[in-house]
Amino acid sequence: MNTNFQKGQKVLTPDGEGLIEDIIGDKIMVKLNSGQLTTYLSDQIEDDSDQG
Repeated sequence: MNTNFQKGQKVLTPDGEGLIEDIIGDKIMVKLNSGQLTTYLSDQIEDDSDQG
C-alpha cells in the first residue's frame, strides 16, 4: 500500500510510533516518540490517523 505521506503526519514504524520529519523520494525520515530520528522506506511505515 502506497500512501501519500506528509511532513508532520503520525505514522507507525517497525520501531514504534512517530512523526514524519522529512520526505526524500521514497525515504521517509521519522522522529520516533522515543526521540530517535530514523529513516524508513515508504513501504515500511503506515498511517496512524485511525488512532482516535
